[in-house]
Amino acid sequence: MKYASKEYLLQDIRREHDALLVRLRNVPKTRWQESGVWGDGWTLADLVAHLAEWQRLFLTWYEEGAKGIIPEMPAPGYKWNEIPRLNRAIWEKHRLRRVEAVRRDFEAGYRRIIQLVERLSSKQLLEAGHFGWTGRNPLATYLGPNTASHYRFAIKVLKRWLRSAPSDTSSTKPDRRLQPSKARPGARAKQSAKKRSRG
Repeated sequence: MKYASKEYLLQDIRREHDALLVRLRNVPKTRWQESGVWGDGWTLADLVAHLAEWQRLFLTWYEEGAKGIIPEMPAPGYKWNEIPRLNRAIWEKHRLRRVEAVRRDFEAGYRRIIQLVERLSSKQLLEAGHFGWTGRNPLATYLGPNTASHYRFAIKVLKRWLRSAPSDTSSTKPDRRLQPSKARPGARAKQSAKKRSRG
């Protein structure tokens, strides 16, 4: 996504982060380790760890670039066309971690990125090639996909999972679509009237 201003970039990151947090808070703790959220049996904790790790990767690129080092992107030992392999390695790295630790890392990375964006000028964020390590791209080209766009992706994944996964019936009403159908009084008469009205 191309950003027209620093303000819009900050607004987009904050808005998508907050929208994701609302959805995450609504998922009972008991469901955070259910597999099938995304990918090859990922849990919700795996998805959040994935986001946290990509935030960390961005911060590493920026910090190394600030020292005059050309960062190995996306990560040491990986090329951009090997993202699926890198994502698998990220999953392996974090999959046994506690949910609380994963959530803390995600929030800490988000706060560090917000502080960084607030500190940088519009020129530093949006000017193509301002930082040597970004090549012909503005810093926002690397920032957006590892924050706002990634949060949007996670929201879509979460919505899809919650629609398809059976919910905890102890805390929610039964899904009427899964209940045996009971004909309501007059329902059959209405259906037959509809059939007759279709010429």
